Amino acid sequence: MIRLFQVFCKLNFKTLSEKQIFLSTMENFSEEKIPFLKLPCPKCGAKHPIWSYHDSYIRYLISYQNKTIVTDTIDVTRIICSSCNGTHAILPEIIIPFNSYSLLFILSVLKDYFLSNESVVSLCERYQISVSTLYEWKRLFLLHKKLWFGILEDIYHNSLEFLLSIPNTNTSDALYDFFSKNNISFLQGRRKTARLNSS
Repeated sequence: MIRLFQVFCKLNFKTLSEKQIFLSTMENFSEEKIPFLKLPCPKCGAKHPIWSYHDSYIRYLISYQNKTIVTDTIDVTRIICSSCNGTHAILPEIIIPFNSYSLLFILSVLKDYFLSNESVVSLCERYQISVSTLYEWKRLFLLHKKLWFGILEDIYHNSLEFLLSIPNTNTSDALYDFFSKNNISFLQGRRKTARLNSS
């Protein structure tokens, strides 16, 4: 899996849906452009392999737009390394590996959880998630917040203030730093992602 960390620096989230953000990012990975990619292979470490299109797969992307849950399907491109024949899915940072919910969706839920006086049940009904899902996201967020800041510095950063500070123009760099240090994407629950700086 190849993680891309460049979306937050370049796009205006107020005008684009998460599917549009995904499609905009993937324009750089069309079949014609793949052989010219300058990406090292996360599996074998080859610095300049010749990449080629391998295949693609469909997955769901769940987002929250205009106070509505939107479920889109997206076509995730897989590329193959000429050096080791390893295949890798290309995922922009708005997609959390092994999760249908977008990063922005989960951040919205967590912001509302920490910000509002709304009951947990009401919040979960609005976002159409289970209470256990909300609490799992909260647990993962608090754990990853500590990893993001470091345990000592985490004490001085309120969860809500941190949530309100992202996304911003530095978020892509911060997400990449988190990924590099921890070998896992922010809010990813399972470890199975290769390291790569694609920016």
